[in-house]
Amino acid sequence: MTAPFLSDSELRIILSRGEGQFVEFKSAWDRGSVPPKTLGRRTLRDKIADVVAAFANADGGLLLVGVDDDGTPSGHGYGEHEVEAFFKVPRRRLDPIPDYQIATFTLDSYKVLAFQVRIAPEAVMIIGDGFPYRVGAQIIREPQEVINHRKQAYRRVGYEQRFRPNATVDHLDLDLAGSFLKGAPVGGRAVIEALQYYGLVEKDGRDWRVTNAGLLLFARRPALHWHPRAGLRVFRVAGTQIEYGRHRNVTQIGRADPPLARAIMEVRDLARSQVQVSERLRDLFFEDIPEYPEFAWQEALINAVAHRNYEMQGRETEIWFFDNRLEVTSPGELLPPITVKVLREGQRAHATRNPMLVRVLTDAKIMRDEGEGVARVFREMAASLLREPDIESCDGLFRMTLFNEPVSGAMRPGWNHLLGALPISGGQRKMLLARFAGFTARDYQIVNGTGEGEAAKQVQDLCEKGIAERHPSKEGSPPTYAVVPALEMKARFLEMRIPRLRTFFSFEPALKNADYQTLFQINRHAALRELRQLVTLKVVTRRGTGRGTCYKFAASLD
Repeated sequence: MTAPFLSDSELRIILSRGEGQFVEFKSAWDRGSVPPKTLGRRTLRDKIADVVAAFANADGGLLLVGVDDDGTPSGHGYGEHEVEAFFKVPRRRLDPIPDYQIATFTLDSYKVLAFQVRIAPEAVMIIGDGFPYRVGAQIIREPQEVINHRKQAYRRVGYEQRFRPNATVDHLDLDLAGSFLKGAPVGGRAVIEALQYYGLVEKDGRDWRVTNAGLLLFARRPALHWHPRAGLRVFRVAGTQIEYGRHRNVTQIGRADPPLARAIMEVRDLARSQVQVSERLRDLFFEDIPEYPEFAWQEALINAVAHRNYEMQGRETEIWFFDNRLEVTSPGELLPPITVKVLREGQRAHATRNPMLVRVLTDAKIMRDEGEGVARVFREMAASLLREPDIESCDGLFRMTLFNEPVSGAMRPGWNHLLGALPISGGQRKMLLARFAGFTARDYQIVNGTGEGEAAKQVQDLCEKGIAERHPSKEGSPPTYAVVPALEMKARFLEMRIPRLRTFFSFEPALKNADYQTLFQINRHAALRELRQLVTLKVVTRRGTGRGTCYKFAASLD
């Protein structure tokens, strides 16, 4: 057996971070028995074969046997010959045999078995049991031809993996690499050893060969010699459309040139300087909040860096700030089986154009590896009551657009005001603003980030208060809820009245019944009836009596 490829301290860092695209924990104990007993050897062999093949078919990874799901070492109860048989499982059960390393660690007196698996050049099958594939922290089954199609594309366009002629370690900024990798599991190693661990450099006799991924991340500046368009540019457009000529309204805010380890930090700062406070959202929640959720815009930016096609060197990744939206565009369309539909629906799928870059960025805690970053962007935008993001993949480009406009319900002034007067929680108010026309308990979870039980409880409370009611749903579909018709009628009434009242009160200090009649072309009795309703709904306040009666606009609407 070879020497361990990780130290005990490095392994503990990995355990503390949990499972993901590149890491899997497997307990060797049957917790269903009292006291717990060791898993059946065949059961554990099946699990090992499944995970090792899934890693080999995706981006590689580390399997740790003898670790519970929460990262706690629990060891195993097998003998030496049984352990040796477990380590031989990939050779006996998989075809073709993937490239993997093995090691045994002792943590807190518990023995842990480790399998470090590399990306396989072609689809790996569990003999008699198909082709597993790693998606985030899960394993799915995929057809052999689908996996091989991805691998062929990576070999054909795998810019990051190729060694660069004439590039040596002297062309790398080792101080930058050491600083960037400081928080990674192998950050305590000598820098060159850490780079070797990630496959960014390789020993070649007395010298070192350097991959394009290594140069993209850590090349000494100026680094454009290695890739002229690997950087990012940030633009601001004064308006919602680009204009040219003497009406040109585009300003380049700045650019961040490679290496990416510096460029990512620099473009984050540039972008953060352009994310403004949303006046419209502040009106809704009575606090200063950014026009785009922090996670959403950062995820869009990091995804563009990690997944762009670096083989295409005709343009940089670009971030465009318009008055009503943020567009992040990068070279390279989506890789099958990822499609715009898959991303929009939040389906779990995985295909990485640059697995080496992703592994380094993940270990450096720059990006998450759970395989659902885009899905979370959609959830974060929904939770902020913002329009659903737009995704495009065409003409050799991938673009994600975030809108700073509230959803339609949140933009209805009468609805906003009416909800402010109801005896409901902040979470319930957000739900009714985001999905006033109809929502499910699952929608409540997404918008408010709550658990399933709490969401069901809050939705039921809305029904018990007579604010929402359950609508019939198709068999097998979750129940749908909507506001009761009486509330909707009140909201529509306010929406017909509040905008014109706001305009009137911007010129006049008070309003009389006669003014109201003229403003809305109704008779005296109808005006009196509506004004009483507006007082009840706290849109206006009544002053004086008799002929001296007048009305003032509510301070919250002024």
